[in-house]
Amino acid sequence: MPDFTVGQFSLKDSILSGPLEYMQDQGNALVDTILSGSDTVFNMTAAMSPTVEQAVLVRLQTDYAGWLGMQQVRAWCK
Repeated sequence: MPDFTVGQFSLKDSILSGPLEYMQDQGNALVDTILSGSDTVFNMTAAMSPTVEQAVLVRLQTDYAGWLGMQQVRAWCK
């Protein structure tokens, strides 16, 4: 299997990695949702990526960007 990297996420030697806090907070749950076939956004957009592996990484990177933005908003509101 080739290695893939999209933004902060990579798939190397069949190991998925990304920012630790995000993965613990919601990334791992999102991967489970994708793998179960019940992530609507992934299901609608996966065909736009050259491979399924890249589609997963794109979905995670997109969700991470939103998560990171919300972390910044929460910090501003304190």
